[in-house]
Amino acid sequence: MSERAMRYRLGVIGTGVMGRALLNAALRAGVLEAAQVIASDISAACRREVEAFGCVATDDNREVVENAERILVAVKPQVIATVMGDLREAFHDRQLVISIAAGVTLAALRDAVGPAPALVRVMPNLCCTVGEAASAWSPDVRVSDADRQFVHDLLAAAGEVVEVEEKLIDAVTGLSGSGPAFAAIFIEALADGGVKAGLPRAQALRLAAQTALGAGRWVLDHDASPAELKDLVSSPGGTTIAGVAALEARGFRAAVIEAVVAAAERARELGD
Repeated sequence: MSERAMRYRLGVIGTGVMGRALLNAALRAGVLEAAQVIASDISAACRREVEAFGCVATDDNREVVENAERILVAVKPQVIATVMGDLREAFHDRQLVISIAAGVTLAALRDAVGPAPALVRVMPNLCCTVGEAASAWSPDVRVSDADRQFVHDLLAAAGEVVEVEEKLIDAVTGLSGSGPAFAAIFIEALADGGVKAGLPRAQALRLAAQTALGAGRWVLDHDASPAELKDLVSSPGGTTIAGVAALEARGFRAAVIEAVVAAAERARELGD
């Protein structure tokens, strides 16, 4: 490959909400400099957003592949095979392709891109847009140590990140991929409870959202079991344990478990 072909550290194909959020997080964290990124999108509005970051923007996916060491593919699962198939001959064996397409396996990616690049499959979540993502990734056997570090740093810039076996990606989809919706329902219900108890809606909602955010931060910062936080708040015969008993009586814990499993099973079906 020519020197020109490797002049960008990262190329991004698809700069919608998720692709742009991951890129923005990496730039803010110093994982990348804007001059090291080229990105493509069919949307002129998305290209303008990328240019506002200081990156090069184009409507030509092939230009991205021919000029970048690593390629973040952030297009919808329904079109990734077509997009990658059109670029199949442009990839080379010193490249890494990072896909965030839900349900698209490493095997399916390999069929689309051909034998040349190393591959990583990523499951981020929508919270990357506010720097609080919960992301998991799974590499194929050809991913180098340097590329592993790059993927970790890219995802860690947007929040928490774990490496998992690919067979666990569907479970991740059910937990942290779908989890923001489950958490949103809990926050909404918590706020509704506050309103029923007499709080104004706006105050109840802010208190509920901050309570959920703070509880998650406590667990992460203390590297602790959620049960420890529950026990700290639950004094004998007090208000919290009365509320916990009400949740348990109505099957709250079982309902959440079933929601995660149902979402994971649906992800598996979509992958098949």
